Amino acid sequence: MQIVSLSRILEGIVFSVFLLFVAGFGLFLFGELHKMCVLNEAKKFGLLASVMGRIFPFPKKQFEFNLTHVLLFALLILLLSMLHHPAQDVIEQDSEKDTKKAAKREAEKKEKKEKKEKK
Repeated sequence: MQIVSLSRILEGIVFSVFLLFVAGFGLFLFGELHKMCVLNEAKKFGLLASVMGRIFPFPKKQFEFNLTHVLLFALLILLLSMLHHPAQDVIEQDSEKDTKKAAKREAEKKEKKEKKEKK
């Protein structure tokens, strides 16, 4: 029994690199938001700036991240993207009901057709 499909390794590498870029860009955007709220536009935002400064206390009010943060954020994104949402089950059940109803209608049409042919 094969645990890893060798033909999917390239796909996994591409997905991993893309995920690292998404995680890094997401942290960069959050850093820019933090800088805008806490440093640049603090007077304009007022209470929001002080709340954000207290929720995310960084030394010298500077948001810094490194490769470890990017990797951890990428793992978080990966885990959340693999989460099974209950709405998926509801959609699947609805489609099963629809196919059963359609099959039942087809069977009824065939029965009616056969009865007409017998008469």
